[in-house]
Amino acid sequence: MAGSNLRKFKNPEVLRKFSFPRLLEMISRYKGYFDRMNFPTTGNITEDTFDYDGLAAILSNQMFVGEYEELFNGFALVGATSMECFNDVLRTFISRSSYANELTDTMSTADMALLVYLHDPEELSVLESDYAALKKKSFAMRATRHDIRNLVITPAQIHDFEEGMNMIFQSKNYGSTARVTLTENDSRELILLVRHGDSYRRQGIVMNGRKSKTIGFQPESYNTLSINRDTGELRLGIPTSPKWMEDAYCKQLGKSLFDDYDAFSSPRINDLDKIRELGRNILCYHGAADVKSISLLSIKAYINDNSGMSAILEAEDGDLFRDMERHQFKLSSMGRIIRAKFLVKIGRAERTIVLDASNRSGYDYDDFGMIVDEWLRQVGIIHTLTQNEEAIYVELLAGECKIAAAV
Repeated sequence: MAGSNLRKFKNPEVLRKFSFPRLLEMISRYKGYFDRMNFPTTGNITEDTFDYDGLAAILSNQMFVGEYEELFNGFALVGATSMECFNDVLRTFISRSSYANELTDTMSTADMALLVYLHDPEELSVLESDYAALKKKSFAMRATRHDIRNLVITPAQIHDFEEGMNMIFQSKNYGSTARVTLTENDSRELILLVRHGDSYRRQGIVMNGRKSKTIGFQPESYNTLSINRDTGELRLGIPTSPKWMEDAYCKQLGKSLFDDYDAFSSPRINDLDKIRELGRNILCYHGAADVKSISLLSIKAYINDNSGMSAILEAEDGDLFRDMERHQFKLSSMGRIIRAKFLVKIGRAERTIVLDASNRSGYDYDDFGMIVDEWLRQVGIIHTLTQNEEAIYVELLAGECKIAAAV
């Protein structure tokens, strides 16, 4: 952690975002180290006379770490949680803490992170881990035919799921340390956060002086399983490798919840051929979100339905539909579409969304991603058990499409 998240402190202005009394309290905890570096931490020090440039240099150079590794790991943790995406998380946490009276409306994200660290470093570490665990850039989707609109998961079912997954993990040399936490979000999704060990590793580490040694350890990983009661879908925030993990989670969860190993056996496939069916209308969004524009950047498709060869079509100016119209090219001349890339702009933010013709999608499932998810369901790329595909198709063709019209 110390390497990547301390680089931001090369800029002394980043340090000025901290409350000066809190920053002084932080470095005063490691007075021995700063004395060694001839950096004053006591005496008549004011915000105007404080050497921000000197502190930035110390944090960037990381000299003579040794027994003061905690200092650099602490600043690294604060740096990692100083990003704006942690603002709401930190503000909510502090407002519910015993030191909520120290929270102000104008407090920066960095200052809130430092405030939490000074009171309880472990809590800040947990906040970072939980956020990283829930923020998945790639996820797989499954569906169930069971009616789960009123699903309630009991502690006994959680226990059975833990035991079953630990047996599977142990058989794959992942240990038996799986722990499951159940939460529910505002969208009525049940979220299972699974912490487990990965394969054991050996790595050389630097000791004091010239010495080094090799240590063995078991890294930890976090996976998320989100169950959508309304659509009957299971979203698995897991890596693409190892391949066995997706099936293992689905089978064990089905067994623990319904005594049915096949409860989540149906992959929820992204139907990218909707791009060919709907044409530019695939860019339509009907909803309350502030969606400024959606554009198609590229597609990958088979040359024809009988060929295993594929080709990639990329937009020249950010609008593939416009390019195809200009060159009088029709998608109907190609085979199945197997990958598509869109540019979505919502409010002031914009992101590139990559979709494969499989049950995996590559985008963050945060507030932005939920709007993307809503759009993909509207146009029929993501199917649900409750949607009427034909009705959606007719609505898109007949209804007013402000995005397509604007283009």
